[in-house]
Amino acid sequence: MRITGAALGCALLAAAAVACGAGSGGSSGEAVLSRATRALEEVEDPSVDFADRAGTAWRSPFRPASQECGRLFDLAEGKTGDLASGRAEATAFRGDQLGESAGVVLAVYPPSQAGQALRGVADLMRGCSVAAMGTAGGGDRLVGSSLPVGPIGDGVEARRFKGRVGGYPYEMHLVVVRSGNVLISLVHTGLAKLDPERTEDLATILATKVREAAE
Repeated sequence: MRITGAALGCALLAAAAVACGAGSGGSSGEAVLSRATRALEEVEDPSVDFADRAGTAWRSPFRPASQECGRLFDLAEGKTGDLASGRAEATAFRGDQLGESAGVVLAVYPPSQAGQALRGVADLMRGCSVAAMGTAGGGDRLVGSSLPVGPIGDGVEARRFKGRVGGYPYEMHLVVVRSGNVLISLVHTGLAKLDPERTEDLATILATKVREAAE
């Protein structure tokens, strides 16, 4: 099935409700997120294959021992902590491939702070070379590497993690895009090999709609 704009709008609705708190730009930030939600509902065919919305938000398959990796995985879950001026909430979708899912987090920032937050994400990605449970030579372990993506929005950082989780092959793509004062986090995971182009396409769709909504 194709993931529709209505489904994407639902993915961001919860985030919009909680990301507009203190320090997030007040009513102007809330208006941007509200318009972004409506704009995403108008997407009819983004040409990215995903199944229906998952019943629960995306959750990390394990808690990495590394502080940098832990904070990065928290970001993908919506636990943005010191990387965000307000709270955020993630929603996930089930994909067509084995164990595939995609999660989206949307947060709005005061003027000029979104760029700083994206630079913080870049630092975490560089610092997270191996995400593991902490037991050398055993357990869940994902090795980080570059994930090439084209220019998206007003800035983008991306990272690929690949290895084994629960004894099975596992791959995770994390893309964080800045669109004006909004930071969009997309995590794309699966037990089979993932297509980086699908990840990039979905990130581009999200960033485009958020930008259009802010204009």
